[in-house]
Amino acid sequence: MPQPGIERRLDAQGDKIMARLVYRKIGDRESLVAVHSVNTTARGGGVRWYEFRIDKSRNVSLHQQGTYSPDGFYRWMASPAIDRAGNIGIGYSFGGTPNFAGQRFAARLANDPLGRLTLRETVLVEGEAAQNAVRWEDYTQTAIDPSDDCTIWYVGDYLKKDATTYSSRIGAFRLPGCSGAR
Repeated sequence: MPQPGIERRLDAQGDKIMARLVYRKIGDRESLVAVHSVNTTARGGGVRWYEFRIDKSRNVSLHQQGTYSPDGFYRWMASPAIDRAGNIGIGYSFGGTPNFAGQRFAARLANDPLGRLTLRETVLVEGEAAQNAVRWEDYTQTAIDPSDDCTIWYVGDYLKKDATTYSSRIGAFRLPGCSGAR
């Protein structure tokens, strides 16, 4: 991933499933969601995501898949979550000249067309400086808040202006259709 003002590129590590495989049981439905980074035809990078379903015989099959890449910039190091309504949210690193690496979030509602993150991308934090190492942080993470089973917490890193080490940003997102106490 290119960075503005510096020749050093960041490694998107698209050769592996990132974060963890997310398992979720909602009523009788069991799902698994996985993500990884891919190159795209838009000359950037995207988040490739998959939702698998587990049937009553414990067979796993692909339910839907998609690549989120709405423009020619880079999205990588993703981490997914599924709320109690079955909505899927994915946090990820974002960058590419003229943007320094930062953190963003996109999502889909459970009944949206298959294979699409339909909710507009949200900026958690814009990066303010280039990193002078190849390896970008590996530890973005989403988690469902157990107090309401709707709030998706996301943490990811970025560099502040003139910084030489990471800062972390934590954000919370709640998707439409998931509300109220548990």
